[in-house]
Amino acid sequence: MARSLVQVKGIVQGVGFRPFVYRLAYRLNLAGFVRNTSYGVEIEIEGNAKRIKEFLKRLSLEKPVASIIELITVKQISPRREKRFVIKQSKFAEGFTQISPDIATCKDCLKEFFNPADRRFRFPFINCTNCGPRYSIIYNTPYDRKQTSMKEFKMCLDCENEFRDINNRRFHAQPDCCFVCGPEFSLYRIDGRKIKTKDPIGEAINLIKKGEIIAIKGIGGFHIACDATNCSTVKKLRVLKNRPTKPFAIMVNEKDLGKIVKVTSQEKKMIKSPVAPVMLLEKKKSEVCEEVAPNNPYLGVMLPYAPVHYLFLEKIPFLVMTSANIADEPLIKEDTEIKTKLKRKVSFYLTHNRKIINRCDDSVGFYLKERGFSIIRRSRGYVPVPIELPLSVRKTLATGPYLKNTFTLADKKNAYVSPHIGDLDNSETLKFFYEMVEKYKRWFKIEPELIVHDLHPDYLSTKIAQEMVKNKNLEIKGVQHHIAHIVSCLGENKIFEKAIGIAFDGTGYGIDGNIWGSEFFIGDLNQQKRVAHLEYLPLPGGEESIKKPYRIAIAYLYKIFGPDLIHKDFTKILNLNYPLKEIDTIIKMIDQNYNLAHTSSMGRFFDCVSAILGITREITYEAEAAINLEYVAKKGIKDYYSYEIGKNIDDEFIVHIFLILEGIINDIKRGISKNIISAKFHNTVVQFSLDIARKLRRIYGVNKVVLSGGVFQNRYLLNLMIRRFEDSDFKVFTHHKLPTNDGCISYGQVILGNGNWEIRSSK
Repeated sequence: MARSLVQVKGIVQGVGFRPFVYRLAYRLNLAGFVRNTSYGVEIEIEGNAKRIKEFLKRLSLEKPVASIIELITVKQISPRREKRFVIKQSKFAEGFTQISPDIATCKDCLKEFFNPADRRFRFPFINCTNCGPRYSIIYNTPYDRKQTSMKEFKMCLDCENEFRDINNRRFHAQPDCCFVCGPEFSLYRIDGRKIKTKDPIGEAINLIKKGEIIAIKGIGGFHIACDATNCSTVKKLRVLKNRPTKPFAIMVNEKDLGKIVKVTSQEKKMIKSPVAPVMLLEKKKSEVCEEVAPNNPYLGVMLPYAPVHYLFLEKIPFLVMTSANIADEPLIKEDTEIKTKLKRKVSFYLTHNRKIINRCDDSVGFYLKERGFSIIRRSRGYVPVPIELPLSVRKTLATGPYLKNTFTLADKKNAYVSPHIGDLDNSETLKFFYEMVEKYKRWFKIEPELIVHDLHPDYLSTKIAQEMVKNKNLEIKGVQHHIAHIVSCLGENKIFEKAIGIAFDGTGYGIDGNIWGSEFFIGDLNQQKRVAHLEYLPLPGGEESIKKPYRIAIAYLYKIFGPDLIHKDFTKILNLNYPLKEIDTIIKMIDQNYNLAHTSSMGRFFDCVSAILGITREITYEAEAAINLEYVAKKGIKDYYSYEIGKNIDDEFIVHIFLILEGIINDIKRGISKNIISAKFHNTVVQFSLDIARKLRRIYGVNKVVLSGGVFQNRYLLNLMIRRFEDSDFKVFTHHKLPTNDGCISYGQVILGNGNWEIRSSK
């Protein structure tokens, strides 16, 4: 007779883990108990030692599909000679609560969904303990039916019997329902007139097949949908959404995935996971219109994750499913919003009467070789599961950045990172921010003592933080943007010693008042020192130049080459065919230092080169110029441009770009293709980064390197950086739980805001 105490850490609550443990123990004739705790799930298991060993083996192998086990610890304890195995009441620390994310439809539910003999055959809200809505339907904690939008639907007797049967897959599945007692779909014209039909989903499918653009209500909000093979409709959608080139996501069944994209086994495993993210996969020539993702080597593809999606894909194999929102505003979740905000964009909307309480966009990312899923947008399937902090913190709210905002509410070692909020530049997004802050505080019972914000004095997230502490006994701290980037990556990877941090992005307010963006640091979780960066260059008109990269090209070239810029041959070679008056205005701004920012931004450097090569001179969405520069880069090129690294009066290494731009111009004169020039430019960025890192290793004796910032969404650059650095015996760390873009900032702000780790408890 033996007894073991088993602690299971990870996503193991709200995913059917306790009933699974109960059934496994019952089958193996073992006694003891299972319960949820603040740590995760606690099990005491007693019986024959061989059976306990079998139990522990199967615990990992047969776990619920929606669960993720991060760690299992086992400790031998004294037997109690119990006869039964039971599910005990949860044991949470004061204030602790847990909410599961929304989970894609599981295999067992799909078997029932497609089985004509099953009572839920083709029921568009089928779910069980292993799948279905969670986060999107909850009002308050604890998570039970009366605290969700399913409280409006009284269970029928059959569903109630399932709900109470511990051996049933729907034991305590809060959204459990069927045709008798569950929600229903309805179809409306955009003016609100209901379409009289017994099959609203079938009618919506017919409308899309005829070329209509409709809105479809899903798990966390509405999508705008159309047939991805109907090119005239896709073009029309681009006009209606005022979205000339930014790619649309498409939804496809697993069996059709290989027809439109190349997919590795690792990518397939991720796209089929319960998170069901939008995956950026290499495009194949197919019947999907080029207009879905124009001039783009990738398609953003997701598999169906709600039952209703499967019904659409039966008849329309390739479905554009793009977020239903006005540009830069949050995802639409209410019928009333559809009728007002999308009245000129869609003709019909398919909705249902289960309320979406918490909107949640699709998560997006790509597979990074040997490192797993690299997140671009962290939302559905992830939130609100906490991300562990490297050490304990006090109750903290970090308000995050201006672009790609997330906030983080934290206490002890739990960091509750919000879903993707968006850019804080409109009232709707601001309203969403405040709404989610209040909900997070209520759900997780954390009333912040410390508010942390970005250093930029004009960021709305900074002003929000300042407003929050007015007339309250709260501490407030400002944290530099790129330092937060680096510390978020250190924290996520639990690196406590000093490391080299490389932060490449577009914009971040620097400690010296300039705009930073290609920064090298030495430091740890508590303190960072800037040790190298790109030289400062002029950004005329600030935001205007970000939207029009040709202005950056003119400014950088003039700053580097002086009056030669306006020489006729020079402008002809570079195709700077803009009115001389505009060029003259930019030159005067630089000469007079008027309406000028100075930046070390890597994002702006990419914009400059993209414009010089004539690839993208004006953007229609964020980072378009840099993205297009990546996409034309030719693989297999090893050459790079010459560069110069100097030092400034602060003893920081400075990368000077004169030789780089001179090399690019000479290649243009020689007729070298844009593809080769782009590759050489990427190689140059990697080469001077490696050069600086080697210098820093010699000086500081540091061998670990962390990479963070939106520029590292560039797969060509990121993969090359990792490979070249590892070849030089550096140990490279990247984000894997948070986005590398500004979506990671608030997590880093929490760590930095608490500071002085050496005097803080790690408990």
